Amino acid sequence: MARFKLLLAFLAFMICLGGIVVAFFYWKKFAEPELFVNRQIAGEGEVREKPDLGKRHFDKAIDLLKEGELVSARDRLLYLMTYFPESKTHNDARRIVGEVNMDLLVSRIPQPNKTIHTVRRGEALVTIARRNKTTIDYIMRSNAKANTLIYPDEELTVYPLDLRVEVSLEGERVTIYDGDTFFKEYPIRDTNLPPEFSSTATTTIKEKVAWHEGKPINFQDPNYMDCTKWIRTGKIGLVFREYDPDIEKGSQTWGIMLDSADMEELFTVLRNGSRVDLKK
Repeated sequence: MARFKLLLAFLAFMICLGGIVVAFFYWKKFAEPELFVNRQIAGEGEVREKPDLGKRHFDKAIDLLKEGELVSARDRLLYLMTYFPESKTHNDARRIVGEVNMDLLVSRIPQPNKTIHTVRRGEALVTIARRNKTTIDYIMRSNAKANTLIYPDEELTVYPLDLRVEVSLEGERVTIYDGDTFFKEYPIRDTNLPPEFSSTATTTIKEKVAWHEGKPINFQDPNYMDCTKWIRTGKIGLVFREYDPDIEKGSQTWGIMLDSADMEELFTVLRNGSRVDLKK
């Protein structure tokens, strides 16, 4: 009889132990995570930071940059931007990709579609740029030319520029894309558009104008390298201009204002006919 009671007690103990184990499992698996989420929603409890899965790609890209592997580093950062947009390194990745893209574009580093044009007798920069679907400014910058003089048999780096522009008014940025791939981004310093202007529009670049002392000049003018650059689109009022903090906003010509160095780059990589998308 005593043994039977002992067996019953043991069974009761095991049943209780089993209940405790099941309860503990349920707590860890279901109840505790739900309680944690509810506390975060209510603004209570310790915030557990999620691991930054994009950082290892960013760190690897930086190592590649230090080794001089610009293309591999850029491609790793583009991967980060595509698949880990929540990463804390995302903004730095966009900035570095833009700088690398511009360095690759204007340097002599071989790239797909980048070719060497041998100047023929009677050719001019304007005809070379038109035939190769590029810009005069790109030819001058990529070939380190301080003036527009060219000579027969001179070898010039050329590249067909087929970039498009996306203007985000709410994001206060101008973004350049090569097809659907991010190329570079520029901050908008100020915006002054007509009151009736639609918040969205699609147009193209119609004219690139260089100004010196209030007068338009061409690329052969000796003041061309130090002049002010504007880019006009087919949408009245949508003009890319150099930002001037000394001019009152109400008296400015309509447009999107950017820093001088950024306007120089836009003038270099954009050509007449380039697509421009304006978004909120």
